[in-house]
Amino acid sequence: MGWSALPSFSPERAAGWQQPSHRPLLGTAKHAPAARMPTQRGDFRTGAARRPWSSYERSSMSTKQSKSFAGLARRTLPLLMALVLLPAAAHASTASMTNSNAYVANENDNTVSVINTATNTVTATVPVGTSPAGIAVSPNGAMVYVANLSSNNVSVINAATNAVAATVPVGSSPTAAVVSPNGADVYVANVNANNVSVIDTASNAVIATVPVGNGPSGVAVSPDGAHVYVANANANSISVISTATHAVTATVTVGANPTSVAADPFCNLVYVANTGDNTVSVINTATNSVVQTTTVGKGPAAVAISPIGAPGYAANSVDNTVSVINPFNGSVIDAVPVGAAPDAVAISGSTLGVYVANANDNTVSVINPFTDKVIATVTVGSVPAAVATQPVQF
Repeated sequence: MGWSALPSFSPERAAGWQQPSHRPLLGTAKHAPAARMPTQRGDFRTGAARRPWSSYERSSMSTKQSKSFAGLARRTLPLLMALVLLPAAAHASTASMTNSNAYVANENDNTVSVINTATNTVTATVPVGTSPAGIAVSPNGAMVYVANLSSNNVSVINAATNAVAATVPVGSSPTAAVVSPNGADVYVANVNANNVSVIDTASNAVIATVPVGNGPSGVAVSPDGAHVYVANANANSISVISTATHAVTATVTVGANPTSVAADPFCNLVYVANTGDNTVSVINTATNSVVQTTTVGKGPAAVAISPIGAPGYAANSVDNTVSVINPFNGSVIDAVPVGAAPDAVAISGSTLGVYVANANDNTVSVINPFTDKVIATVTVGSVPAAVATQPVQF
């Protein structure tokens, strides 16, 4: 199924976008305009007029309508802004290519599935190392880095040819990877070695190894590239690495068993999925302290933030849902049913589509961010453990 549910990015198309029935726009048949308040209540069975609305009832109606509109605005405005901002970001980017694919690491058959996000079909399958568990795309879209858990190395895929161009030995059991915003370095979390390998992308060689907490399972980089955040699943903490010194400068206590981490593209915030206590912690990176904790579904295994900063998504591996998070107040505004055991989530910069890797049914669910509905289910390899797209840079 193609991505026909989303319009091409333009303000004109954005203005005509239709919301789902459970969140109708003001002015639609399901939510009439509030320009004229009814002056009296009618008996809907007979049509006979009854007593006039009291001033309290009319005030209450106005308040509810105002809250409904405010909630709708908070939900849709960031997405509508993206229709304007994302093309501008792509035009301004120094990227040498636009990579509109989603890459899925299939842990049990040692491959990477390449999904065309325009058609939501698999266009290539690339053999990599043993038990690929983590994956990251370079900012320029040219290279894909795959952390192979059982072969203790990283496969470097040339995105133009869909072939492995290099293999880099790293630490024991690499499980996650992220590329710096300038594309110079790849940071790889080695879960059994309790460290992070730093790969120089020019030479495809490890140039530093940084000790972190126990069981590093997720990794993210700040938008300015100054810091890397590592989720230590067995230590209930986040290690903050300075990319200038390749040393840990802070350790932040979070929830139980943090397995995934994502950086807000605009604010000084980092989101952490805590699998053990069904929460997402929000860290203020200026103070390295937790400023918000959101309860999501059961077993959140992964977290991602929209390229425009809202909303956030948590893949709940136990109850087979994706929680949609309002980052402004930390509330969960929707729970989207997906496949079995969703273990990873990534967002397409070209469509804002949310790609969810379902480990137990060998599929990827594609969520339309405007409707919070699954619009496609893509069959991939065995046990899809990670998914990644080209980062958007503003």
